Amino acid sequence: MSAATLRTTKPGFSLIELLIVILIIALVIAIIVPALGGARTAARKVSTQALVSQVTNGVEQFAQDHGGAMPGYFSARDMGGLRNAPGNRGGFTAMENALLDLVAADAIVGEAGPGDSGGSSGANILGSVGPMGTAGGKTQPRNLKVDLDLIGIEGSYLEMDADSLKAAEGQEASKEHKAFPDIVDSFGNPLLAWVEDPMAPRIPASEAEFAAEDAQSASFARYYWNSNGAWLSAKAMGRDGRDQSSGLLADPTKAEMTLTAVLGNPNFPTPTDYDASDVLPGASRGGFVVHSAGADGVFISLKDNGARAIGVTGADDLEYARNFFTGQGGRWTDDKGLPSTIDLIQDFDDLIGSTSN
Repeated sequence: MSAATLRTTKPGFSLIELLIVILIIALVIAIIVPALGGARTAARKVSTQALVSQVTNGVEQFAQDHGGAMPGYFSARDMGGLRNAPGNRGGFTAMENALLDLVAADAIVGEAGPGDSGGSSGANILGSVGPMGTAGGKTQPRNLKVDLDLIGIEGSYLEMDADSLKAAEGQEASKEHKAFPDIVDSFGNPLLAWVEDPMAPRIPASEAEFAAEDAQSASFARYYWNSNGAWLSAKAMGRDGRDQSSGLLADPTKAEMTLTAVLGNPNFPTPTDYDASDVLPGASRGGFVVHSAGADGVFISLKDNGARAIGVTGADDLEYARNFFTGQGGRWTDDKGLPSTIDLIQDFDDLIGSTSN
């Protein structure tokens, strides 16, 4: 046989072998991608927890320097007032109020004039920052003028980079308040601050004395939904544009119940001989509570594992009593069948830190 007639063959993949290789690659990707996503989420959670701790530490230092007072240029009642309601385009938040003391004390350049309704006074100056709505007369509390270029330059209780201290997206508020910086967590969402009203009763006789939708002239509560209404009513909050309507804190008409549940300390119920119908918190989680929405980007979401763990569905309410009683009214019990207490938010992906009471 001549050389010209010699034929050589090269080994190759059959169609079945090729499909097997593709299947193996797909399986590897299916395993690796969720693991990478989980690792990324875990890293963001750790980073956010560190950020929450950084804020509470800064607040504690401020309190030590100011006789125990919590940071915030305006009072808790001002923050909970009707003029600050999101529907009135106020929407100044408790964290933004705290930042006026923590990082912006030197950035306040004056008060908004009588009748001012907002609008920048200069290239980097916000003309009406605060919960007071349209500024009143000479004797009435007024909003502030703030120079954004002076925020955090010196005298700051918090040292943060531009990724953490910036205006977040989606705030239901005035243009001025949308432009004012927030503290943004690693998930791209603003941190909430819940700040106690020191004028509220120490031992509440009702949920309304622990938490309320807004501040009323004849009554006091420890916390007011209005102080964070600009975020709790947001339709597209943060980097991923999360709608807060599925959150258990989204409905202001249920503020008394849900805020009492979330912010009430489960270790101090009152009265001590309580039952499922009358138990109230004898103490809060702290004078200044920092709250991240976590990985799902919704504050105390109905879709969260935490809601399922305590048996709360769309038809149920979140009550402080859930720390002690199941949805059927029976007591939580431990492995030995003895009455037990849980922390109803422990299985939610929300991250909460606080100063001491």
